[in-house]
Amino acid sequence: MNVFGNLLDRLFGRGEWAVTVPSLDGPLVPNQKLEEAERFASLPEVDNLVATERGIIASSGAKLVRYDMTGAAETLADFDHPVSALAHAREMLAVGLDGRGLVIRGGIHEGREVRGNGNQAFGCITALTFLDPDVLLLANGSQKVGAGEWRRDLIEKGDSGSVWKVDLRTGQTERLAEGLAWPAGIGADGSNRIYVTESWRHRVLSIDLKSRCITTALEHLPAYPARIAPASNCGYWLGFYSVRNQLVEFILREEGYRRRMLAEVPEPFWMAPSLASYLSHQEPMQGSQLKRLGVLKPYAVTRSYGLVVNCDSHMKPLSSYHSRADGAAHGTVATCEYGQDLFVASRGGGKILRLTDAAGK
Repeated sequence: MNVFGNLLDRLFGRGEWAVTVPSLDGPLVPNQKLEEAERFASLPEVDNLVATERGIIASSGAKLVRYDMTGAAETLADFDHPVSALAHAREMLAVGLDGRGLVIRGGIHEGREVRGNGNQAFGCITALTFLDPDVLLLANGSQKVGAGEWRRDLIEKGDSGSVWKVDLRTGQTERLAEGLAWPAGIGADGSNRIYVTESWRHRVLSIDLKSRCITTALEHLPAYPARIAPASNCGYWLGFYSVRNQLVEFILREEGYRRRMLAEVPEPFWMAPSLASYLSHQEPMQGSQLKRLGVLKPYAVTRSYGLVVNCDSHMKPLSSYHSRADGAAHGTVATCEYGQDLFVASRGGGKILRLTDAAGK
């Protein structure tokens, strides 16, 4: 019966075969708050943000850069692999290195390295979060590609991601979940529950650390969720790679076209979500993305977008901050609070934004 139902869904474009995209409404109604935010610093391909006692640490490629609140920058480290994830606790900095694994800088576990578990290497660390100074949560986005190849994992319909608990005293690891479609963010609530974003399935999962029970906390999102950061109102900040696009949804269901695009088209020109748009005249476009009389409509369908959502302690969206199709603050993959301000990493825009007094609202 399920096979017959699936055939009908495919014929009529229903269920998993639907190419409709949820609209940005309710708490997600578009605005210009990210476009109007202060540019705190410029940093090409800024990809991670964490707040520390001495300022904010950001990553750019293989570099770690620390900023004080005046915007003055100091390079802390330059690794031999791109930095793909960061977490901070008690003078310790956990660093995920794309293609290599986890390293700890500073604190009581200085020098600890974790590269995998048995036959599985941690070569695609997408998120890190401390449960306590001795226990770290780690998201491995894929077993097949690196963290920088997130677009390939989406177009290849990847579902080999996993979430792990790492004991930093012994280096032992324990798998909490597997078979995930690009887990990109982890949030802990201080108890036995954690939240994990599952980007390609457009949802946020809730995992009970005791029972290992996995439920869906937030689903049917109109965008691809990225990292989770704690908010001072006991909730969370949720960043996003980009919004979903009906044409991308259609391509993911057209196997022949999808395979030919992977084989024949250079990756920068795939019809796939992007962290920035209008970097080349060869980019794929739809009619709604073209400028009309030199003007791009802000509500146009777009491959790149800027979106940050404030959620409560149960992952219910409360408010949002946007950079629309005509904006320049896209690819908002990471956030952090510092004092009363919210800082947002716009990887597509190559800048860190500061939203004054946005924390705690």
